[in-house]
Parts: sequence; C-alpha cells; structure tokens
Amino acid sequence: MKLVGDRLRRLAAPMASDLAAVRRRGALVTGCLVLALAGLLARAHDIAVVHGDEFAHRAKRQQLRPKRLRPTRGEIVDRGHVALAVDDRMFRVVVNPRLVRAQNLTDRVRAGLLALLPDLDPERLDRELARDKAYRRLPGLVDEKVADAIYDARLPGVSLEPTPHRVYPRGHLAAHVVGRVQAEGRGQLGIEYALDEFLRGRATESPSMVARGRALLLHGAPDPALAAGHTVVLTLDSAIQAMAEEEIDTLVLEHRPVGASIVVLDPSTGEILALANRPTFDPNHPVPSIQQTRNLAVQAAYEPGSTMKAITVAAALDMGAIRPDETFYCEKGRWQATSEHVIRDTKPAEWLDVTHVLAMSSNICTAKIYERIGKRALYRWVRKFHFGERPPVRLPGATAGLLDPWEKWSDIQAANISFGQGMSASPLQVAAAFAALASEGIYRPPRIVRHVVDRDGNVVWTPEEGAQRLVRPATARTVLHMLEAVVESKVGTGKNARIPGYRVAGKTSTAQKASRDGGYAEDQYYASFVGAVPARAPRVVILVSVDTPEGDHYGNAVAAPTFARLGARIMRYMAVPPEPNDEDAVDATDGATDGRRPDRTEVALADARDSGMEPDLPGSRGPRVQLGVPDFRGLSMAEALELADRVGLDLAAKGSGIAVVQDPPPGPTPPDGRVRVLFEPPA
Repeated sequence: MKLVGDRLRRLAAPMASDLAAVRRRGALVTGCLVLALAGLLARAHDIAVVHGDEFAHRAKRQQLRPKRLRPTRGEIVDRGHVALAVDDRMFRVVVNPRLVRAQNLTDRVRAGLLALLPDLDPERLDRELARDKAYRRLPGLVDEKVADAIYDARLPGVSLEPTPHRVYPRGHLAAHVVGRVQAEGRGQLGIEYALDEFLRGRATESPSMVARGRALLLHGAPDPALAAGHTVVLTLDSAIQAMAEEEIDTLVLEHRPVGASIVVLDPSTGEILALANRPTFDPNHPVPSIQQTRNLAVQAAYEPGSTMKAITVAAALDMGAIRPDETFYCEKGRWQATSEHVIRDTKPAEWLDVTHVLAMSSNICTAKIYERIGKRALYRWVRKFHFGERPPVRLPGATAGLLDPWEKWSDIQAANISFGQGMSASPLQVAAAFAALASEGIYRPPRIVRHVVDRDGNVVWTPEEGAQRLVRPATARTVLHMLEAVVESKVGTGKNARIPGYRVAGKTSTAQKASRDGGYAEDQYYASFVGAVPARAPRVVILVSVDTPEGDHYGNAVAAPTFARLGARIMRYMAVPPEPNDEDAVDATDGATDGRRPDRTEVALADARDSGMEPDLPGSRGPRVQLGVPDFRGLSMAEALELADRVGLDLAAKGSGIAVVQDPPPGPTPPDGRVRVLFEPPA
C-alpha cells in the first residue's frame, strides 16, 4: 500500500505543477483580456464621449454626400394670372455602369431601359454602359409617369434625380417678353433674364447616403417649394396679346416684311397690354437663329418719321408759338428751305391749317411750325417726350435711340427732326410718347411688370411709376382732336385706320431706312401707324411698325389696316360701347386747302376787295396793290415775308425767330410801304 501511495504521489506532483501552469496562463490570458477590454472601453469612451462629435462628423462626411438641389423657379403670369412660364416636375435617369458590369447585368439593364425609354438611342446607351464610371446621366428628361415605371422596374444601378424643367404653356405667345432660360436654369432672355434674381429662388442641399455606388435621397430633404422663386406678374393681357399676334401674322403674310412689331399701351397707366414681334420663336424649343429672339419693339431703332409731327405741333401749341386755327403756306409741295436743301411734300398743297398740316402730313408746314420755336426749344421738347433716353421698362436691350445735341444740328437737320428724320427711336418710345397725348399730357413710363409676389402672395417689388406732365391738358386734347382728321378727313393719310363705331386719333409714317453709308437706302422703308381709340376717351394706344414691306410701303396701306382690325377686336373685348355721332367731329372735307387763307391775310384781302381793289396774286396780272399793315407778331420770318408779299409791303427784318415788335403797328399803309419787324428766338 505504501508503494502504491508513493507511486501516486510521484504521478500527482507533475500534474499539480501542470495545473499551476495552466492556472497561471489562464490568469495571464484573463489579465490580457481584461486589459484589452479596458483599452477598448477606454477607446470607446474616447470615441463616444471625449471625441464623439468629431468622429460623428467624420462618419457623416464619409457616408453622406450633400446633393445640391435646384429650387423651383418662380412663375411668370399675365395680369389675370394666366401662366406664361412654369416649372414642371421632371426626372433625370442616372446609371452606374461600373456596378452594372460588376454584377454582369448589362443585358438586363439595357433591355429594361430601352423598353421604358423608347426615344433613347441604343448606341448612346451602349456607350454609356461601357464607361468605367459610377455615375452617368442619360440624355433627356422623363415625367412622373415614366419615372414611376422606372422605379417599379428596380433595375440595378439605375436611379432617378428630380430636376425642375421650365415649360412655356402658351408657346410663342409673348415670347420676346417672357424670354427663356439656359440649360442650367438661369434666365437668358426677356423677363426670365431681367428678373432672374426674383425668379430663380435659393439653391438648397439635400443629404444623400452612398450605398453600393448609388446615391439614395434620405427622408428630411428640404422642400424645394420653401426655396422657390417669386412669381412675376406682368401687365400683359393674354387675350389682347393673342389678338396682336394673330394680326401681326396676317400682316406678315400680306406684306412679307423683314420685321414687324405691335405695341398696345394703356395710356392711363403706361402698362403694356401686348407686345408682339415677327420673326419670333417658341421658348420650349431650341432657337435656330438669334435674329428670332430680337425684341424689335424695344431693341430696334428707326426714324419715327411723320409721327413726330404731332410732337412738334404739341410743343408749338403749348408754347403759344402757333394758334390752332392758324394756317401755313405749304409752297405747293416744294420748298427751298436753305440754299442747298429742298423739303418736299408727298401731297402738294398751298394753305393748310394746323389740323390739315397733320392730316395731310406736310413736311414743309411742319418745318415752318418748327421755325416758330427754334432749335433749342425743339430739342428740349423732344427730350421732354423721352426720346434719346432708354425707357425704364424691365426688358433687356432697350435702346435709347439716337438724338444728337441741338448744338450739333444744322438748320436742315433741325427742320428734318421736326418731322421725324435725322433721329431714331424704338416703337415702344414712339407709343409711349403718343400715349402722353392720349392721357391729357401726362407721360407715364411704359411698364411690363405689375409687381412681384412671394409664395404667400405678398408683394415684394413694384416698379416705380414716375408720371410726368408734358403739356397742358388743353394742348393734349387739341392735338388729339386734330389727329382725328388724319383718319376721318377725306384728305387724311390714315383713312385705312378707321374703326366702325369709334373715332380714331392717329398718325401715319412712311420713313426711309438709313443706310450704312450715312444716307438713305433706296426702296427700303419703315411703315407705321400709331393711334388712340376711342379718340375722345382713349382706352388703348396701338402702334404698328413694319420694316421693309414688299410692294406698297406707305403707313396707310401697310400698318393702318392692322391697327383697325386689332383696335376693333380690342374694343369688343373691353366692351367699350360704340360712340354716337358727334356734331363736333373733325370736318371730313379738305379744310383750308383751296388756296384761301382764313386769317389776317384773308381779312386784309377782303378789306381790299370791299374798297374795289384786287391784290396781285400769284399768276395774276396787274399792279402790286398795298392793302394796309397786318399784325406780323407771332409769325416766323418766312411767314412774315410771305404775308408782306401778299399784301404788297416791303419787310425790313431784323434778328431771327418769332416776330415780337413791328413798326408801324397794324393799320394804314405807311407812305413808303415799308414795315420794320424785330424777330427774337422763342423763350
């Protein structure tokens, strides 16, 4: 037994030693594990607590990539809130070629996309799928219906990006006013460009998680509407705009001009109700020619021609330089204005009152009216009607036209400017100036924008109005009444502008186009008509301008009929009742055009006949007879010389401008038959 016990003790000794070693190793491992765990806990504490914010930011930066979202662009609407430009919700299709090829799914993805996108070019798709890229946009945009179908197909490596897309629901209607945007969504033309700061809104960023090469938009992305642009409310009336576009299309078909414009203004506010040009474009499609995008009504400057005669007459009347019933000798259509220059009239005449100077569009008599006021005053009045300055309308490229300082005017240039040659203006400038006469002498800057409103309907911007009186109300009414004769008189140059049931006050113009060499181009004309209707209480001013029509080039033949058709439609649309017959209407006869002058000279001639004498009239035979001294005050030198010759007096003239003093005064003829007259420039 003792032997067995010893043997067992000998066997147990190494086992105890091994067990102790195992325990030591276990304790060591346990200690290491405890230390490792303590280290991990310490590191976790460091990461989560001490540097938690820093590491969270790093993780977010690695996992999330901010995606810049284009905001919804503000709408452009007309005065009745008819949409002219809106953003439509569209989607861009994006593929990850690298992921598709890695999963050997090229054929499946290709077949799926071609089935869902029938307009997609297969060769273009093959090229995109062959690229070693993780992000490729396919061409074009898809609507929500197609986007839903792509989403439901669950094609690997295919995703969708919401993208605002600009749509112009009325097509080419008011295209030159509304304009268009560039591919990246910034304004390029028209109001889209001019008010881009209000329309474009604020760009925002949305977080997206990167997972297997795909960018997934997360919940909580900002609502694009919250950063949307403002709505621009225009002064345009879409119905009147559509009428103007239809009529300008008819004009183009009939006369095949190089270009044409129509402007419709509300003279009581200066608001532009319609503005149409040809050629034109559809902002929904690429524009083949930059010429189509040119807004001729505000960007093209032309010589306004005879429409300026109304401004010259208004200036002279308001200054008191002429009387409404005064007559002027029109030289039978040819006047040697200077030693080197001759002014001609298309319709030769002798004596015309001021009304028929406008009705027959006499260059000669308009130049004689200008002589009553002089260069400096004419320049001041032309500038007063805002020629030579850019109109404050919010349309890109508006021209100021051309008007030299009066100090640079030669005598013949000054005379030419009085009837609209030697200067230039845009159709909008001419329409706005005429609108001042139609609103009792108050000029209101032309406006195309009523206001800008935010998404809640609050007005955030309104253009300044800045109304300004140019002439006295009586002067404006007198000129407008005179301009009725242009349309209503038998000898008027604008008879084709008549509108049944409504009186029209307007002015024709047929102006030769300036050539590049400084002269005038042969057989190239601007034909235009500008008028107010109804004449006694104007609701609209309409200007029709036509650049180089084929065939007939006169304003009455080319522009006036378009004015009449459009004016009649607008009157019906506005429910303006027809005017009753007016006994005070302009006489439809030819006025003082039969060689007789019913003013001071006529009185002198009548007195001579009463005493049994006859004057020596042009073309008659007999001695020159003296008929007494008339009143020369208020006449220009040319008029005074004419009158003196008519009554058989010798005139000794001194100075220049308007007659202010005469010796002897009106009365009996002096023994020597001589009258001394002092002329001074108008104040």
